[in-house]
Amino acid sequence: MSTPLKVQGLRLTAREGEMLDALVWRHYGRVDVLPLVLEANRQLARLPVAQMLRLPAGTPVQMPALNDKPVLPLLRIWS
Repeated sequence: MSTPLKVQGLRLTAREGEMLDALVWRHYGRVDVLPLVLEANRQLARLPVAQMLRLPAGTPVQMPALNDKPVLPLLRIWS
C-alpha cells in the first residue's frame, strides 16, 4: 500500500462545472503546474471521465505550494 502524498498549500473548492485547468489558472495564473496538481489530487483520477472534465460543485482540490516562478518566454520587440 502506498503512503499518501503530503502536500502543503491551499485547498480550494471547485465551482459547479468548473474544469480543473480553469481552477489551476484561477489559483496560479498558469497551467504548466497541472501535473503537480494532479499528483496532489489522486482522488480525481477515480472520478468518472465526465466529472473529471467538469468538476462537481464542492469538489475539494489541493493546490500544492510552488517553489518556482513561471518561466516567461523572451519577447523581442525589436530585432
